Amino acid sequence: MKIPFFVQEFTDEMENAAIDSLRNESFVGGESVVKFEEEFARYTGTKYAVSVSSGNSALQISLMSLRISENSKVITPTNSFIASANCIRMTNAKPILTDIKLTDGSIDISNVKDKADAIIPVHIYGNPCDFDSVKALAEQQKIPIVEDACQAHGAMYKGKKVGSISDVGCFSFYPTKNMTVGGDGGMATTNNEEIEKKIRSIRDNGRKSKNEFDKLGFTMRLNTINAAIGRVQLKHLDEKNSRRREITEIYKKTLLQDCLLPENVDGKSVFHQIVIKHEKRDDIRQELSKNDIGSAIYYEKPIHMQEIYHEYGLTLPNSEKFSKEIISLPSYPSLTNEQVKVIAECVNKVIN
Repeated sequence: MKIPFFVQEFTDEMENAAIDSLRNESFVGGESVVKFEEEFARYTGTKYAVSVSSGNSALQISLMSLRISENSKVITPTNSFIASANCIRMTNAKPILTDIKLTDGSIDISNVKDKADAIIPVHIYGNPCDFDSVKALAEQQKIPIVEDACQAHGAMYKGKKVGSISDVGCFSFYPTKNMTVGGDGGMATTNNEEIEKKIRSIRDNGRKSKNEFDKLGFTMRLNTINAAIGRVQLKHLDEKNSRRREITEIYKKTLLQDCLLPENVDGKSVFHQIVIKHEKRDDIRQELSKNDIGSAIYYEKPIHMQEIYHEYGLTLPNSEKFSKEIISLPSYPSLTNEQVKVIAECVNKVIN
C-alpha cells in the first residue's frame, strides 16, 4: 500500500469556481478577491483581511506597515520556515533568532534577552504558541506582534482564532497548507484600519489613488482565479480541520509510545503537521520509506544553521536537538483510517 506524504487536492468545485472567475471577472482585482477578503475576515473574527501573493509577502508587508526598517530588530523563533526570518531582513531589519521549547517546537520567550521593535511568534505545525507569554513580552517592551499563522488556518487560542489576537496575522495558502488557493497566495488580517490601509497600499506598488503613489511598494496582489479557489477552500476548511483531528486521535490510540507533539492546553490545533519526536527518527523514516510511506522533516535544519544566517554565529541547543528527532507523518484529510493505522504500525516496529 503506497501512501504519499502529501496529496494535492483539486475538486470539481474548485475547477468550476476557477473557470467561472476566468469567464466573468477581471483577471486581477475581480469580485472574487473582494469576497474572499470579506469572508476570511469574518472567519478569523477580524475587521479586515487583505489578500497578497504569499505568506512571505504578508509577513514582509505587515512589518513595513508597522514601520519596521533599517536599524529595527525583530524577534522570531528559529524552528520555522525560513520566510519567518527572511521577511525581517527584506525590510533591512535584523532578526533576533530565538530558541524553542523542546516539548512542542514553539518559541521560548524566556530565551529573549534583547530589546526589539516587534515580535513574530509562529503557530508552528498548526498549534497555537503560548501567546500569553508573547503578549506579556510585547507589552513589557511596548512592541507590536505579527502572528505567523501561515500553518494555522482555523486554530484557536483561548476561544479566539489565531490571526485575530495580535496587531497583524499572516497566513499562507501554499498547496500543502490546510487550505490553498491553487498556487501561492497569502492573507494579512488586522483590526486596525490604519494598518489595513498601509498593507493594501504596499501590496499594490504603494498606491494612494488610481494615479498617485505615496510610499514604496510591490506588486504582491492575489489574482482573481486564486481568490475564487480560495473561497471554495475556506468553505470546507472546518470540516477538513476536523478530519485532521480525527486522524491525530487515531495516531494517538495506535502508537505504542506517546511521542506526538502535544497540543497547547490553551489552544486548539489544526494539525497542519502531525509530528512525532523520537531519538530513533532516522530509523522510523527508513522503515516508512521501505513500506512506500512518505514522510518529511519540518525543519531538518533550523534557520540559524542555514548558510545565509551563519554570520550571526548562533548556537541554539534546543532547536538543534529538536531538528534531529522530529518527523512529520501523513496528515491530509483524504487519508483513510486504515492507512493511518498502517503508518502507525510501521512506526511501532521501530519504537517498540
